[in-house]
Amino acid sequence: MPKITFIGDIMCEKPLQNYYLKHSKEAFADLFRSASPLWRDSDFVVGNLETVFGGEAAGYTKELYNFNTPDALAKSLKEGGVDLVTTATNHALDRGIAGLIRTAEVLEGVGVSYTGTSKDPNKRSPVFFQTLGGVRVAFISYTYGTNTHETKLILTHNERKHLNLLKPQSYRTQTVVGAPIRRSLPRRVLGRVARCIPTEVRMRLLKKLGRPYNVPRVDHLAPHESEEFFLEDLNKDLEDARRGADYVVACLHMGGQFNDAPGTFSQFVTDYLREAGVDLMIGTHPHVVQRYERKGRTDLFYCLGNFSISPSSIYLLPEFKPEYSIAVHLYLTDQGKKSKITFSILKLLENEQGGLRVVPLDELIRSADAQEEQALRADARFIAERVLGPLPAEQLIQREYEIP
Repeated sequence: MPKITFIGDIMCEKPLQNYYLKHSKEAFADLFRSASPLWRDSDFVVGNLETVFGGEAAGYTKELYNFNTPDALAKSLKEGGVDLVTTATNHALDRGIAGLIRTAEVLEGVGVSYTGTSKDPNKRSPVFFQTLGGVRVAFISYTYGTNTHETKLILTHNERKHLNLLKPQSYRTQTVVGAPIRRSLPRRVLGRVARCIPTEVRMRLLKKLGRPYNVPRVDHLAPHESEEFFLEDLNKDLEDARRGADYVVACLHMGGQFNDAPGTFSQFVTDYLREAGVDLMIGTHPHVVQRYERKGRTDLFYCLGNFSISPSSIYLLPEFKPEYSIAVHLYLTDQGKKSKITFSILKLLENEQGGLRVVPLDELIRSADAQEEQALRADARFIAERVLGPLPAEQLIQREYEIP
């Protein structure tokens, strides 16, 4: 019975990067040391790579929302048991097309497969196929867009084959949850002045003053936006996937960051893919665990959360516990049908110098004192109910929670 494990956003923000550069060359290996035994019995492991390997000359990460990570993380991915990463994300162009191409080359060099981006300007990223125990599985990877507000880079028509985009790139940012449609002139002027201050400095100042320093975002489907989707590319991939595989997985980078629930954009995309016959959808980008749904015969996880993110990062919103993520385990029959789906809860632990460890929650509970255990059990219920909805009061902590 083939088993595939999916993990969430694999990020390397400034605290972790600085820990690697200044304190420990084992920093990236430590990420996986406690977590990788969880998927030791998996036949294939998939993660979402939320950074690029653009090389030191391109400048490592200095800003909050613009990433470039030392190549050593790629080696740790391989050693940590990750077989495939999805690279169609909003950070794919953080070091331009050259950074996208170099990322692919670094991954190839360490033996980690990727899907969602292409080195070849004349050829899109093909559907990725993997045969497991005689079962052929197809993986496609798409992103809603890129961080154009950071990179100022919008691909030309001829350059678009480098990246699997759901729709045209735009300088329009996601909507603030609950934001008014119009703001008064003084507030608009104040907003323009504030944008002249570096984002991280502004957030730290606001937090120190006890003011809101970040807000959840929602992915609304703008009027006529559905008509602008790159459906020709998507439909071609879906056709290739259905024709060449027993089981089709769509890995989707979209959604409102730190939001409780998916927005109308995510709903539109997932409805379209369900009707197209996708078997499983795995979502990333919101940076918090979101719910599971079954749409017809399609299983859908809107967001797995962050496999690695620095809890000390100033922009994180604590309400929905971004330090937690889930690992989804897909069990297939020998005929390529779903046997069952389960998930495990993971927690990020950060030391004072910025180093990170990812630990299965059931293991943390076994080694916790009474007070810590009570808090961890409450967190376990919170995350499990984020995925499944309300659970019985007597629900036990599990290594793998089964999707009913």
